[in-house]
Amino acid sequence: MEFSQTITCPTEQDLIDVSREFSTHLKQGDVCLMHGDVGAGKTFFTTAAVAALGGDARIVGSPSFTLVNIYPFPQGEIYHVDLYRLDGLVEEDDVSQEDWMCPEQGMSFIEWAERLEGWKPEQGYALYFNHLNQGRSVRIEPLR
Repeated sequence: MEFSQTITCPTEQDLIDVSREFSTHLKQGDVCLMHGDVGAGKTFFTTAAVAALGGDARIVGSPSFTLVNIYPFPQGEIYHVDLYRLDGLVEEDDVSQEDWMCPEQGMSFIEWAERLEGWKPEQGYALYFNHLNQGRSVRIEPLR
């Protein structure tokens, strides 16, 4: 998979395939900053990634009301964060104190990452999800 390009996913299976391929590039400490409208595929993509990384996809759910869900996988924990329901932006001082922002033993998938104004993790990816007439698109860019 080449990064810094938009990938069209006409079907849910296509989005699963992209997530699986993307997961092969992830390493400990990666933070995935996910952007996109409601229903654009962020949680669906995360579910497929958890499965591809050896976790149990059956326990993956939207963390909209809990803020953070944690899923075990063979190399540690996957933090699945949803900032949608927060009132306002998350301050830089707040994020540096949270394990899910810079996981040492695992990785994070953060939905509604635009609320993290001014904060950028040391390593990871930005993912941009969009609705299409048929399916979705996802743009994956390394954070450099």
